[in-house]
Amino acid sequence: MDLTTSEKKLLTLIGKNPSHTRSELLHELNYKRATTLSSKMSELKESGYIKGPYYHVNLNAVCETPVFSMLVEIRFSPHNYDVVFKSILCIDCWEWIFPAIQGETLFAFFRSCDCSHLHRLLNFLRNRGFIEYRSYSSQNRWFVQNPDFSGNIFPQTSDLFRPVDIELCYPHKAHDTTWQFIDLKVMQYLQVRTSSITEIQKLEMNLHKRFWRRHQIKYSIRKITEAGIAERKHYNISPYPRGEEYAFLLMIEGDSMDVLQFISNFGEGCRLYKAFTISGETGFLWCWCNPQVGPTLMKRLDGLRPRIEARCLPLKSRGYDDTLKKSFNEEYFDLEKQKWTFRFKKCEDEIKKIMERKNE
Repeated sequence: MDLTTSEKKLLTLIGKNPSHTRSELLHELNYKRATTLSSKMSELKESGYIKGPYYHVNLNAVCETPVFSMLVEIRFSPHNYDVVFKSILCIDCWEWIFPAIQGETLFAFFRSCDCSHLHRLLNFLRNRGFIEYRSYSSQNRWFVQNPDFSGNIFPQTSDLFRPVDIELCYPHKAHDTTWQFIDLKVMQYLQVRTSSITEIQKLEMNLHKRFWRRHQIKYSIRKITEAGIAERKHYNISPYPRGEEYAFLLMIEGDSMDVLQFISNFGEGCRLYKAFTISGETGFLWCWCNPQVGPTLMKRLDGLRPRIEARCLPLKSRGYDDTLKKSFNEEYFDLEKQKWTFRFKKCEDEIKKIMERKNE
């Protein structure tokens, strides 16, 4: 789908500010009728340019139990790919799994209240010779930057070490709310599916045969937002039709302030989507952009040594069966005790079954 000038402007506008009112968008785009805007939004969603709107979900604000983000770079022999992939799926607090194009590396993102148990499961695989891994944990926020469709396709690597004003840490619990099953499910929808009450209602009925009244969903959303769990509403805007873009992960190492400034300023004003965070002195940028960017970017990044070290790893694009994203697992929250838990024994038993099947 070739984008018109007004479509590019629409995508840029809602990517930067998801709270634009209908009247503001009509004025900015010089549309005469509201039906034109609705039609454009529907077409762009169907063609894969628009996902959402979503919310960032702060699991640390749910209860007193702290939750950590853990990014894991997992390396293995390609002939063990199926076993490794299925084993990682068994550690079902994963939220993202991105395979590298070369077929010997997976990047997995977990959210867990118990990093030691998560490491035990990964060590179980490592001690049996299936994987080597390196992990990074933090309680820092993830940030999203949507593409500017009037910008260059090539991100600049100069003038990136500018001061930034960014709140890295999630706030902790500041309420006495008791959570019900419906609240956890609504949190999941807000994180990765939709913030529309009508769509949540339809999805629950179609997927799980559960009927929730509109006032129930509305009340749950209010509880979640007032507790500070759903924050920073945003669209995910793809710079190109999904599956046609170039996907890569940048891992940036150096002084923590240099790294933070680089990952915050990288790609600004470009036709590029990025999601980024930092753990200690390592920054992570998941990017989607034009396929022409790869070779040029690597040459430019080489010029930033020794101030920072950058690794660029091409990833499989969205649309592959093994490129996965989901919300947190609500089964890790104990509704009776109102706290996060870790289902170590269940995960371990399922991984052992995969090992047994391989040896048969």
